[in-house]
Amino acid sequence: MVIDVRLVPEGHSEIVSESRLSGFAGDLPPFAEPVKCMAGIDRMEGTIVVGLRFSGAFEAECARCLEVYRQPVEGELRVIIREEQGRYGASLDDGDGADFFFDVNHELVDISSAIYDEIMIALPLKPLCSEGCEGIKIEGAAGGDAGGGDEGPVDPRWAGLMKLKSGR
Repeated sequence: MVIDVRLVPEGHSEIVSESRLSGFAGDLPPFAEPVKCMAGIDRMEGTIVVGLRFSGAFEAECARCLEVYRQPVEGELRVIIREEQGRYGASLDDGDGADFFFDVNHELVDISSAIYDEIMIALPLKPLCSEGCEGIKIEGAAGGDAGGGDEGPVDPRWAGLMKLKSGR
């Protein structure tokens, strides 16, 4: 999300936008829907405070059954943008309290990196399509025995192993 500080009026304002965080596309799972950002912005002199809520969905792969499913993600963050001559972009956290800077020569502030960080925290480390997911289902397997048996037809890819097991 890019904020044009020239367009942010003094006092309170709101911005609603969508983003696919294209700068981080290789680091995020594929999008099922764009990330919606709702920002409440307060500007007073050279400081802009952005309170941002985001929500969206990604296509994730279940860690148990390996099926692709829709993983919703949402969160909130607060960003402080300060005007300072000769400084622009992300802060190096030098204790001044600002997350991003701008000056008269650089009035577009991209806060996508802060949104990306919050999304990475919100995404589960071990995504599951459901809490009750039982994992990969193997056709012809009985009780987890991949060799099959009398319970039904055996996958033809197991035929060579079945011959070795039966000793024929």
